[in-house]
Amino acid sequence: MEDKEILSPDVPEETVRVRPAGRKPWLPVLTVLLLAMAGLAWLLYVNEFNMTIRLEGEEEVLLEYGDAYAEPGASAVISGKWLFSQGISPKELAISVQTDLNEDTLGKYTVTYTAEGFGLQASARRTVRVVDSICPVIMLNRSNNTILPGQPYEEEGFAAVDNHDGNLTDQVRRTEEPGIITYTVIDSSGNPASVQRKIQYFDPQAPEIILEGGEWITIPCGTIYSEPGYSASDNADGDLTGEVAVEGEVLWYQAGTYEVVYTVADAFGNVTQKIRTVEVEAKPRPDVVYPNGRVIYLTFDDGPSPYTIQLLDLLKQYGVKATFFVTGSGSQGELWRMYKEGHSIGMHTMTHDYDSIYASEEAFFNDLYAIQDVIYMNTGIKPTLMRFPGGGSNLVSSYNKGIMTRLTQAVQDAGFQYFDWNVDSNDAGGALKRDTVAENVIGGVQKQRISIVLQHDIHGFSVEAVEDIIIWGLNNGYRFLPLTENSPAMQHDVLN
Repeated sequence: MEDKEILSPDVPEETVRVRPAGRKPWLPVLTVLLLAMAGLAWLLYVNEFNMTIRLEGEEEVLLEYGDAYAEPGASAVISGKWLFSQGISPKELAISVQTDLNEDTLGKYTVTYTAEGFGLQASARRTVRVVDSICPVIMLNRSNNTILPGQPYEEEGFAAVDNHDGNLTDQVRRTEEPGIITYTVIDSSGNPASVQRKIQYFDPQAPEIILEGGEWITIPCGTIYSEPGYSASDNADGDLTGEVAVEGEVLWYQAGTYEVVYTVADAFGNVTQKIRTVEVEAKPRPDVVYPNGRVIYLTFDDGPSPYTIQLLDLLKQYGVKATFFVTGSGSQGELWRMYKEGHSIGMHTMTHDYDSIYASEEAFFNDLYAIQDVIYMNTGIKPTLMRFPGGGSNLVSSYNKGIMTRLTQAVQDAGFQYFDWNVDSNDAGGALKRDTVAENVIGGVQKQRISIVLQHDIHGFSVEAVEDIIIWGLNNGYRFLPLTENSPAMQHDVLN
């Protein structure tokens, strides 16, 4: 029978069609579905699915003895080469956990995890170590005893316990040293413990201090004080010399009585104190002897210099003796000649440096003793005559208030005699010619019966003027003498 198209009366002919009899429209869909299933089966086959167990936490767990084990947990994971490459954990997969763990026994244990499903299975293990890392505890009975040093200590009791081993008192080792007892113990896991007990001594005896040289010593003024020494010991602590505190100052350049205090304490608080009295004794002042008649003392500061030999020759020529207040500058070869030819040698300090010598009494004396040593090495004598740089009335020292008031007293207490002058040649000032220097000196001498003349042998014109002064003096009945410690010092008023 021939298929025919039937047209609906309400539908236009172009849009109405009648399917031929016998055609099946679901067949393509079924074909696609079967092909997809086949592809999926092939994909599942080649994806190589596998199952693993992931452990939460560490693969090895340290469990302290006495603590309860808390399972960290695990999960089963399925993953494939292409599908689920990151892995999935289906809820249907249950994990079985088995272990031989015994929390009350030290050792190594295993926790085993297994899972099975979807044709797959897996297992994993975790290690649990039950350990003891807690140290034992040592307890000391309270100490109430006090004993005298040197007496034996009687044990007051102790105990030791461990979280795993229990009572370890009988395993405690005890060692005794002076003043300290040490208790030590080690548990079966090798954990150590140690405590110390300090022995309470009762010591009523104070240390002893011994002063070398005695508790009263005397030194001459101007002699640097040096600590004679001391020692300290204690019945319990032994040698305490290094613990002695020393307080007090001895002004060796200033006559007076001073105290040096020595203090020491032992470990038990016993204190001992001793006092050493140091007397800085002033040397007696020499008697001043005023010479008869009219006298001129020629004095020369700041040398030796290149002009000193010329001056010595001139003095020798006229048989005149003079006084030289020398410093450490220039050649010292002339010092011996000064001494051999009967001149007086005095000290004018080693450096003549105002800023350093007047900084302190100690600084001045150090400088003074330095030039004294130079003179001694060249002549064999230690002079006591001296002149302050700038004179006793100087103001160059005013940066140190009162230093000259103290020094003028101190040097005399130390046995030195200082000299100023009452006739100034002014060769360190405005007088720069031979005639001017001579006129200044002759004019000043005429006003005095006894004259101490200030000149400087570092100036050639001043040295040349000496011959004029000598001739005038001899012609007018004057005697030229060297200064001695008994000569009048002509000391100025101190202004600082």
